[in-house]
Amino acid sequence: MKIFNYAILCFFIFLVSHSFASQIKSNTELNFDDFSVGTKIKIKNANFAYHYLVKVYGCGGGAICGEIRNLLSNKIIGLPNAYLIEDENGENGFSIEYHLNSSLIIISGIIADPGENESKEGYKKRYYNFINNKLELISLSKE
Repeated sequence: MKIFNYAILCFFIFLVSHSFASQIKSNTELNFDDFSVGTKIKIKNANFAYHYLVKVYGCGGGAICGEIRNLLSNKIIGLPNAYLIEDENGENGFSIEYHLNSSLIIISGIIADPGENESKEGYKKRYYNFINNKLELISLSKE
């Protein structure tokens, strides 16, 4: 009887942990379609959320910076951090993903800011939702 009770307890623990693990995994597999933009009016040269332009550029010291320009108001919103082009081994390079019809931005890389780098976070994938001209962090995952 003790073995049977132990087996049932193990099964429930496995079931709860499996459910929790799949819930965490689903948070890092966000889909651009889940963050579709309501308007369908595309402004010329827009490459993000129908009337924004995302640009990235080198900002010195082996780092990449970026900005999001509102093509209607000409307001500029900077990306939350500067990122290293690649790590010291020449791997894990910076990448940014965004779509014309979505407010989701996925930034992968190593933060170049000295204050942030001291925590030794390393290479991370950051999921942001662009709402009211602000990038709100949705999820953070280590690759």
